[in-house]
Amino acid sequence: MRLLEFQYIGSGWNLKPILFQRVNLIVGKNAVGKSRLIKGLSNAVQHISQATDNKNETSFGATFVFSSGTERVIYLFSYLNGKVATERLLINNNPNNHFESLLERNAEGTLLHGEAINPPEDKLVLHVRRDTVQYPYFEKIVSWAESVCGQRFNEMDYAGDYGTYSSFSNFDSNLFEIVKSLPDDAMNRIISQANALDYPIQSIVPYEYGDNLKIVYFNERDVQGGLMFFQLSKGMFRALYLLIYMEYLANIKKPSMLLVDDLCEGLDYDRSTRLGRIVFKFCLQHGIQLIASSNDSFLMDVVDLKYWNILQRKGSEIEGINHINHPDLFDDFGFTGLSNFDLFSSDYIARHLNDKVDE
Repeated sequence: MRLLEFQYIGSGWNLKPILFQRVNLIVGKNAVGKSRLIKGLSNAVQHISQATDNKNETSFGATFVFSSGTERVIYLFSYLNGKVATERLLINNNPNNHFESLLERNAEGTLLHGEAINPPEDKLVLHVRRDTVQYPYFEKIVSWAESVCGQRFNEMDYAGDYGTYSSFSNFDSNLFEIVKSLPDDAMNRIISQANALDYPIQSIVPYEYGDNLKIVYFNERDVQGGLMFFQLSKGMFRALYLLIYMEYLANIKKPSMLLVDDLCEGLDYDRSTRLGRIVFKFCLQHGIQLIASSNDSFLMDVVDLKYWNILQRKGSEIEGINHINHPDLFDDFGFTGLSNFDLFSSDYIARHLNDKVDE
């Protein structure tokens, strides 16, 4: 399954339907809602995968539109004060674009395949009716959610368990365990990628002393002795950790989506552009849907505009402008000869949209 569209209504803000492709760069000015989009998507996913207990945000609503082969699947739910208020599942598996309703839940009651059921008020139906034979779409959605993972790039920092404080993921973030699990060919690819970023890494080696001391050494050319992860600069640690984490995800062959908030934040020009290319290329090659946010001008200039989602905010409403819903805007900009960042920083978008309104 792949996410095509996402909508979210949270406390005091409304994310209008955002369209997604296989890889996506979410851009926008400060305070426009980039991190809110990532956080809202992560929150909704964690409710589906039952990785949260409803205490952080007890009143919100989310709508997902998926592609599953030739079918389209719409799944939506909302919570009010920690209790499920609405839940719907619709399937389109025919060419006339008609959606069949398989689940309808509201204040009046709940119908599943047309039959009345009485699920717990604080549980989604897909949690209590998981059955791969009778309700395969529930299983597909839950399996998708359980395979979503993410990192906040700008918050990556050394944690006591050798992971990071930045992970919002269903997968292990323990650096030692990840490195230990990777085969030699995966480690060689990581070292090659690190070298492409001008980090002179020769080897990455996990050492274990007894039961309590577990250390990862980063050995550099022309440097005697290995560097432990907390001896690396923050920029170097974040870049290397993301490379290792992506290889780990590809190695376990489970991730459906990778969320990265503030990708390349704090890196210099060369490393920002090179890491950006590596991340987008890696996700495309390995079938991982990428949703990354950034307002880094260096990164923007190397990510194809067709993968952009430009967020704009009016009051509490956030909407996205992309090549899917505004193809003329992006195609016309290609003839200007300006850099990608100029699309974001200039008044080109406002002028284009105003021209459309005047027509």
